[in-house]
Amino acid sequence: MLLDFYGTLAEATHWVSIDSVLAEHGYDLPREARNRWWNEGVDGIEHLEHSQSRDHYVAWQQERLLGMLAETDVHPGEYEVILEKLRSGASRRVLEPYPEVAEVLTELRRRDLRLAVCSNWDWDLAEAIDGVGLTELVDVTVSSAWAGARKPHPRIFRHTLEKLGVTAADALFVGDTWGPDVEGPRAVGMTPAYLARDGHWPDPGAPDKPARDDVPVLEDLRGLLTLL
Repeated sequence: MLLDFYGTLAEATHWVSIDSVLAEHGYDLPREARNRWWNEGVDGIEHLEHSQSRDHYVAWQQERLLGMLAETDVHPGEYEVILEKLRSGASRRVLEPYPEVAEVLTELRRRDLRLAVCSNWDWDLAEAIDGVGLTELVDVTVSSAWAGARKPHPRIFRHTLEKLGVTAADALFVGDTWGPDVEGPRAVGMTPAYLARDGHWPDPGAPDKPARDDVPVLEDLRGLLTLL
């Protein structure tokens, strides 16, 4: 079984957003620019050249942030101050697992299922998983930063399946974002399950409920125990 990380296994309960930092300086990031540089605009891309090392990846992240800032009215002289605030905020981010996650993963392993985390994340996914106490409950961890491609690109799914030692036909993928976690896995032959937690942030790529009939929809991970 492959599982997404953020929004599926854990969430941030404290963080510093780029919007709040820009607001401190009297600026606003246009929604279209945000999506093009950091949200929908980056999902599904391949970035092998930036995944050679942590330094390569961090440099690419900074380059992308600078590209976003260049599309605002931020004065170039403020770039470094804003970047430092974002770096500091990232170091103080608090991640916590959802309440049912540890119990469900423990039960899945008791049923002899091999578990992988497959996530669009940065270079420090292993540290994030360890920080929420889930390291011992998963067999394989794959970040898009290491794999050289972001979901729903097939490269990250095939890489994770290879490390997990299972075929796509024998794998279930569970995640909370329709494009990366349903359409992507299904395109490579996996069975997807869609996690729609109460109070979850909007998922604009998800179809209306009647169109989800061929995909199991879970309210939380406990639904997996019944589904399986």
